[in-house]
Amino acid sequence: MISTPDGVTDVAGRSGPLGGPIDQEVFLTLRSHADVVLVGAGTVRAEQYKAPVRAPLPIVVVTRSCALDFDSPLFTSGWGMLATTVDAPDTSVRMFRAGKIEVDLASIIQQLRTELNARVIHVEGGPDLNASLLQHDLVDAINLTMSPFVGKGGSAITSRRQQNAMPQFRRFKLTQLCRDGDFLFARYERSKQQI
Repeated sequence: MISTPDGVTDVAGRSGPLGGPIDQEVFLTLRSHADVVLVGAGTVRAEQYKAPVRAPLPIVVVTRSCALDFDSPLFTSGWGMLATTVDAPDTSVRMFRAGKIEVDLASIIQQLRTELNARVIHVEGGPDLNASLLQHDLVDAINLTMSPFVGKGGSAITSRRQQNAMPQFRRFKLTQLCRDGDFLFARYERSKQQI
């Protein structure tokens, strides 16, 4: 994820304006090590996701409604897939289903590990997906770019409505910190200690 010091993660729904060439390089490097990308439907729409450059790279979109453009390059490539609820409408793309009212992310992750042999699942947001993964203790590492911009902006890294549902603080350990100009790149890995 990318964030400004005041907690903003997008400008008019897109994260790109907050980053730069090195941030994009970091993003692509992290993606290159992934077996699967997991991303929320809102992020896919806002960022206009295309077919992955590297195939095979399944991009699994988390959605309850399945209201997406299945004629877009992401889905026509064959690498766009869905993670949704058991009663969601059928679509023309591969679907992983778990949960009734909300997508059961723990079960979805288990399905991705079993059916796609996914060891590294790279999450690309948005805030609702991030908050839900944290709430259910499904995050092993956080890669965060700190952008030098401050001002009017959009979303936070996690959904504010779901932050209050977090049962306790989770502790993460800083394992890497790099700087490029005014940008900071940090990696935090899950710690066994809890607060």
